[in-house]
Amino acid sequence: MTETSIRTIADLARAGFEIARQSLTKVDYEVHHVAARAGYLHELALSPDSVFVETLCSAANGGGVVIGTRTRAATDGPGQDPPDHGSRPEPLADGWLFRHTALPNPTFIYESARTFEGLVVIDRLATEPEDWHGIAVRDLTKEISETAARVAGAPLLTLQCPAQLPTVVKTRGHDLRTRKESPSPCSSLAVRFSIALSDASAERRFALADRVRALCEDYGFGFWLADTRPGHRPGNWFEVCRDVRRTAPAEPKPLRTCLPLTCAGPARVGSTHAIIAFLQRYPQVGVVGCTGTSLDDLAFIHLQLSVEGVSAERLNKILAKLLSADQVPSRPHELLRKPFFRLGLHAIPDEPADRDRTHPASDYQAFVGPAFTCHPPEAGEIMAVWVSWRIAFSGDGLSAPLDCLHGALREVLGEDAAAVSVEYLICRATEQSVVRGKGKLGVPRAVVERFGGSRVERGESRMCALLEDAWKHQADLSEVDGIAELTVAWREAWLGHWTYS
Repeated sequence: MTETSIRTIADLARAGFEIARQSLTKVDYEVHHVAARAGYLHELALSPDSVFVETLCSAANGGGVVIGTRTRAATDGPGQDPPDHGSRPEPLADGWLFRHTALPNPTFIYESARTFEGLVVIDRLATEPEDWHGIAVRDLTKEISETAARVAGAPLLTLQCPAQLPTVVKTRGHDLRTRKESPSPCSSLAVRFSIALSDASAERRFALADRVRALCEDYGFGFWLADTRPGHRPGNWFEVCRDVRRTAPAEPKPLRTCLPLTCAGPARVGSTHAIIAFLQRYPQVGVVGCTGTSLDDLAFIHLQLSVEGVSAERLNKILAKLLSADQVPSRPHELLRKPFFRLGLHAIPDEPADRDRTHPASDYQAFVGPAFTCHPPEAGEIMAVWVSWRIAFSGDGLSAPLDCLHGALREVLGEDAAAVSVEYLICRATEQSVVRGKGKLGVPRAVVERFGGSRVERGESRMCALLEDAWKHQADLSEVDGIAELTVAWREAWLGHWTYS
């Protein structure tokens, strides 16, 4: 019996145990499409109405998304599930809130050590997104998701754009004594991804890397692979090929409008590829930002769509008419066709409708809107600070670690703490009744420069050390049991080895 077949039997046994233990488990989840604003996640975490078991948060181009899950038995609330048609949003001060329920996929099992992680940079010098950037990100994510589904035969575990590039390292004449490291910008026009591997052999890894490398060389993209050598933690990268410096177009077309779209459903192989491939059939539709992962065995795929020459005001008028109808389409393909048709967009090629009902995301729920005007941060003005923590599972969700972190920011940064934003955050529950989290904060460089620096200790390192000590102090004062492994660093690789990508 091969290693693969033995593993498959073990996975089936584990899935059967999960089903037998909670055969009617459902997952309630919330999706917040909001304007990117410092402090929103903290306020949400303290709200008694939004206590999440697992959480995903991301911000880009002036828009943000917060996704949180809660599990319950199906018998806890008979008749409370939303109908099979689309979910109408609840208006918020900063955007829209969607609530829904789904059945998870308990057979979605993978080992965190068996992953293939890469980072592809499209345009490192981009100061603001342009229309061609959206097309490039769309086509790249389609190729990556197709590689995961067809070459690896495995799920795409994480997807993130924009993303931070590896640390900048400079030496003089290859003399290690002159080695200097400086943090790269908080976010760049790059796509970070990870693929689960049922077969983690060197042959399979080489096949995946070779396909992505060939794609990057054809388009002039840069490509890094996660360093999987012993002792190298997430955030250490090995350069495979360098990106080609691009000349600015004669008449650049800045991207002005973003339309947030979130698709949710049972985690399975090929679901991301099915959604991106559908969008690729519309030449004018791009993807300028994305984030995706699985929470509670549900896949969440969030995309920021761009449509050339369409304003946010026009898109929102179309969405208002669509959402005021008696029945709102719920499936991604059905829902997106409506606004695309009203915008005069037509799919190329126009495939039969029955094919749309058989792809891996055909039963997913889709949430769209509101459209917003793109407001990217000024290039180089924000520095990334990575944080991670562990806490015993409780009914408080994110509130304890985030409240202590915000207390530490106020203690160390004073009034400047209000300018610190959450660029990315993921929080997961493990089988050991432990919740682990990891996040990337955006700190203005002007704030970091206040901490000076010397030949012995950089200003960034001094600030992070003070924040970490203050965070631990706030955790002690809170008297919340189980908060541990609090880490703050300006390099992701300096976080604990257990953190999630």
